[in-house]
Amino acid sequence: SWQSTCMACTGSGVQIPSAPQTNMNLRYIREIFKQTKDLIGSQSGIAIISIIQVPYVVKQLGPSKYGAVVILIAVASLIFRATHSNNSDAHLLALKEGSSYSTESLVFNLLTGLISFLICILFFSNSIILNSSIGDYFSAEILTSTLIVYLCSRVVQTFSETAKALLIYKNELRKYSFLEFSTVCVRFFAIIILLFNNPSVENYLIAQSIYGFTYGILGIFLVYKYDNIKNINLVNLKEYFKLIKSSYKKIRYDQIIGLVPQHFDVILLGIIIDIQVVGIYQFAKRLVEPINYLVVTFNPWLQSQLKTQLNEFKINTFFKQILVPIFIFLGLIYSIFGDKLILIFGNTDFLNSYQPMLILFIGFSAYLLTFWIRQLLLFNDLIEYHAYGRIIYSLVFLVLALFLGKTYSASGIATALSISMILQKAFEYLIYRKKIK
Repeated sequence: SWQSTCMACTGSGVQIPSAPQTNMNLRYIREIFKQTKDLIGSQSGIAIISIIQVPYVVKQLGPSKYGAVVILIAVASLIFRATHSNNSDAHLLALKEGSSYSTESLVFNLLTGLISFLICILFFSNSIILNSSIGDYFSAEILTSTLIVYLCSRVVQTFSETAKALLIYKNELRKYSFLEFSTVCVRFFAIIILLFNNPSVENYLIAQSIYGFTYGILGIFLVYKYDNIKNINLVNLKEYFKLIKSSYKKIRYDQIIGLVPQHFDVILLGIIIDIQVVGIYQFAKRLVEPINYLVVTFNPWLQSQLKTQLNEFKINTFFKQILVPIFIFLGLIYSIFGDKLILIFGNTDFLNSYQPMLILFIGFSAYLLTFWIRQLLLFNDLIEYHAYGRIIYSLVFLVLALFLGKTYSASGIATALSISMILQKAFEYLIYRKKIK
């Protein structure tokens, strides 16, 4: 019987969970799946699309062109993310105060987008990066037309931050999933069609522009559907700015500090080594991207839980029963089938991605296992400690990258990124233990 088996195993030193405990664990997992099934479905679809898209882009463009476009987009992302990334968090905290301010949020995102646009124009007009080997891939036509269209799409894309906050606040996670998945599908088909006709950097930017415009316009539509979009009122706009000022400053501080290792890794590789190594490194980074998709899946769900039951949510149960099994499963996949994944999704030109991929997996796993700490810090008004962790992250990365990059190439940058990520998460965990738990 179950009881006699348990007694025998316990007597021999083996711990076996009781039947009621096992049933509780299964019920918990089923409940989490029920609540996140739409997010899981959308992110699984996005992961599958990425698995198909990345090798297609890499094969069409080749390592050098792929490395060049990665650097170009990284520079633009660095600037745009500095002003508006995670604006949805600031708006979500404003919604908790009981007012909508959707119109004001859209205006605010537009302003941050326009500021980023102007900074990008100044940078690309005067950047020394265009006088290096990277500049060989960017014609004057791209810099005056296609790049400007791409940057305009990034401005429009900022409207999605308002939509994401509103959908999380209203627990419309299915619509949130639709917003994420449908726009990625649009980008996928645009990339396939445009690169099939002409595999160029210019066409890749056009495909990304279609994605940005779609994301932003669909975001406006969803805001209009779930809230009232009013005429712009300066009084309300000032009230909104005052309401989000504190949280926005903390989030911006947090985001800007973290941008250095997030995007500067590929820029640094392009400067100190060459574009082809950038392509190999970025391919390795793409292979571990499913970990990011998991975090993106759980983040909106976790935020929707914490906004109503901040002190009741059992984070330890979520960690042990959901995150740890996922980590073990992915670890087995990457360690056993890693080289085969490279050949399936790339070709022999990218076999050098194997070691950087495994190194990056270690760092990204630390991120997966502890991503929830940031959300707890956010809802406990302690987000500045996440920023302090990112200071550690950025400083350690820069120091290690400069020492390891030239000597160990892509693997050196991957090692610097993983070590800095682990140290950041260790610091955040200590803050969690001290300030929250």
